[in-house]
Amino acid sequence: MSSRTETTIRKAVEPDLEVGVICADRDGNRIRIDRIDVARGAGTVAYDFLNDELRVQEGIQERSIEQFLAQGWFTAAPGKSL
Repeated sequence: MSSRTETTIRKAVEPDLEVGVICADRDGNRIRIDRIDVARGAGTVAYDFLNDELRVQEGIQERSIEQFLAQGWFTAAPGKSL
């Protein structure tokens, strides 16, 4: 029997933000992080919304890291899907 020590899906936090990570909101909308800019104190995240086939659905959105995290995105544990 395996012990369950890691949550499968959890709210995204700053260390989770990496290029290529897919996040979802409570409504099931998914995004893929395309760029993170922390140089010169910018602290921004650029991302695309994805459709059901994980293809880009609309243009790039860009938010400050604080705004992005405040929107309540969720991420899956490594090796797990949303």
